[in-house]
Amino acid sequence: MNVIERSGGFRSRRFVFQSLHAADEVQAIAAAAGWKTILDQPAAPSKGRPLLMKWEVFSGLTVLYTEKDAINTSFVMAASSLGAAEVAGCVAVFAAHPQVMTFDELIGGCDAAAAPDSKGAALARSGLGAPIEADERFVERLEAGAFADEAAIREGALWGMAYAEWPVFRRPLNRAARNDPDEFLRKVAASALGAFDRIGVARR
Repeated sequence: MNVIERSGGFRSRRFVFQSLHAADEVQAIAAAAGWKTILDQPAAPSKGRPLLMKWEVFSGLTVLYTEKDAINTSFVMAASSLGAAEVAGCVAVFAAHPQVMTFDELIGGCDAAAAPDSKGAALARSGLGAPIEADERFVERLEAGAFADEAAIREGALWGMAYAEWPVFRRPLNRAARNDPDEFLRKVAASALGAFDRIGVARR
């Protein structure tokens, strides 16, 4: 399953690319499919603004591409006010794309990373590209990371939980929001919980 219902419509899972820069690849797919460009925002690092591109497939169905420098990756996703089938059909090309990371590759990246910064980035990336339904492999690694000794690992894991949007993460996020020794990370966890409430992530 690659689509989830959210308030106001449906969205695909995020298809995470193996590299930071995959804009040319996505643009080529959009051009071949005849999608209409409705946003082309260049990156402005000094203003904290990422590269952002958006296409209209047809009325009510859009595809978004962006790059996340902090974790050295990029992703694409589709959203629609119409229905799940439209979204699923639109992203089928990305589900099979050779440059999109598989779930096994995302997990492997978490296990292979050794330094705290790279481990944190891998954990965040895994949550960003996680499946729609909770997967125990991701849960195990993100929960362990959220309570690691190193702040960089904890931060990556908390972002990964926020990106995954799984109800199972409410409990560890609550714990981190109350008890993490770093004030900034307590705020990250609390912010993730607030986002869960806004988008309707169920309580367990």
